[in-house]
Amino acid sequence: MDVDVVVLGTGLSESITAAALSKAGFSVAHVDANPYYGGDEASLTLDELAAWADSHCTSSDAASPYTRSQRAKFTSISCSSSSLAQSRQYSLSLAPTIIPSAGPLIDALIASGVSRYGGFKLLEKVAIYDGPGSVKAVPGSKEDVFKSKELSLVDKRRLMRFLMFASGDFETTKEIEGKAEIPFVEFLKDAFSLDHRSANAIAYALAFCISPSDPTLPALHRIKQYLRSTGRYGPSPFLVGHYGGLGEIAQGFCRTAAVNGTTYILGRQIASLERPKSDSVDERLKFKIELEDLPEQLTCCLIVASPDYLPSQYLPGTTEARPDDQSTTHSAHAVARCVAIIDQPISFLESQATAIDHSAGENPYVEENESSHAATDIDTALLVFPPGSLPEGSATVSVNVLVAGESSMSTPRGKWALYVSMPLLDNSNRSAEELLRPYLAATLALTVQHSATTIQPLFTLFYVQHADPSSESRPDTSPVIVAPTSSRRLPENADSATIQAEGMFWKAIRMLKASGRRPLQQRGEEESGIEDEVDVDSFWPPLDVVDDPSDDW
Repeated sequence: MDVDVVVLGTGLSESITAAALSKAGFSVAHVDANPYYGGDEASLTLDELAAWADSHCTSSDAASPYTRSQRAKFTSISCSSSSLAQSRQYSLSLAPTIIPSAGPLIDALIASGVSRYGGFKLLEKVAIYDGPGSVKAVPGSKEDVFKSKELSLVDKRRLMRFLMFASGDFETTKEIEGKAEIPFVEFLKDAFSLDHRSANAIAYALAFCISPSDPTLPALHRIKQYLRSTGRYGPSPFLVGHYGGLGEIAQGFCRTAAVNGTTYILGRQIASLERPKSDSVDERLKFKIELEDLPEQLTCCLIVASPDYLPSQYLPGTTEARPDDQSTTHSAHAVARCVAIIDQPISFLESQATAIDHSAGENPYVEENESSHAATDIDTALLVFPPGSLPEGSATVSVNVLVAGESSMSTPRGKWALYVSMPLLDNSNRSAEELLRPYLAATLALTVQHSATTIQPLFTLFYVQHADPSSESRPDTSPVIVAPTSSRRLPENADSATIQAEGMFWKAIRMLKASGRRPLQQRGEEESGIEDEVDVDSFWPPLDVVDDPSDDW
């Protein structure tokens, strides 16, 4: 089967690229070695997640290059052996994230029409750990600051001044002059006289800084985006994707690609890959790809791929399409992760009088002395541990715990998933479980039904996800486009992958144009002797308008 492009891997960035290329009129074959969509961002049932952990622990000399690459990427895996009832009703993410309500991914979902295939829930709360058994609400808007009962008038004025500053055009202001690269926490204290607790809350739970050394300007860009996201779909700036989030979204883009003619082949390893002898895209020089247990050979002049599918002995010296975007600037680093299932709800009891609830509408307060558990139980929320929050935890990086319950379509009724993530900025000999157990225990201490014995999770999985190796720079004429590593920052992952996908899309368009390939709708014109240029002028073409029968009434 001959196609214009073969896409290897169904991660979010590859899936967006495949959908965009197919909607632009090019023929695409989309291949994944796994029997499911999503790649490293997949949403899996509980049994699938346990099988994923087992497959990444088992060593075999006969393993495929993709499998060997995956085992090098995911290490320090420990999984509880307990099996739970209703295991197929779980949809657990390998890449948990929260999605800003205004950003590249939401724009792409709307422009492509993929939004019709998925659903979202507003993130109810963001809180910062404030000692054993208690948390502190994070003021995420001017309304939160104004209504808070725990802030003094002086603190309110200072926070309001900062939020007004962060939501405006701050790049040329005197406050940031000469301070763009200083640590953000230091900037908050010096420029706005915020105390240590307020500065920590802003830096780690609003700007999502990773460490005390994170620079000021990128942090301000993140806050500006999140402030502008507030109010688009509700009082919270963040959305949580249904059915595990990014894996389900990636599948939605694959569905759109399939509707537009993309051929999908899942669960097949690459048996052989023969690259052209030339290092440029040429209609006459094609890749030849053979898949296991599939007699038909794939041929193409351009490959878009996750790095796991491209061992150096096959495709040395590939190039990455990196976007030039300040808001997603990041250095690649490993992340220690934990997925835990619990059967008791988490309660964010405030260390002070009032808890700010983003989902409460006209009554956004929950008083600590109210006896109703329903007022304090949470279903989707984010808990942030700043550096040094726990004596046995990290003193240099922040740790996030995302709570996802039944309303996120991730778990059955009465169960909650806890996603713990910790960036690893330096080498550590400690296992993922050793690093994350203290944070999991501190989170479990927030369960509603306190007892003499600490609640135990029903299921746990710990692992370390390493960054993809960087690729050697190559000319723009390279016939292989490698998907770069997306940002690992919790609210940046989805938008970063979308920006990467757009970069890969435009590079693919340039390469296809150089090779003489045309969109399918133009090939008939070419055969008729009409020599038009390839006319692709937008990432997503306008959606077809379907008349609504109700318009006639």
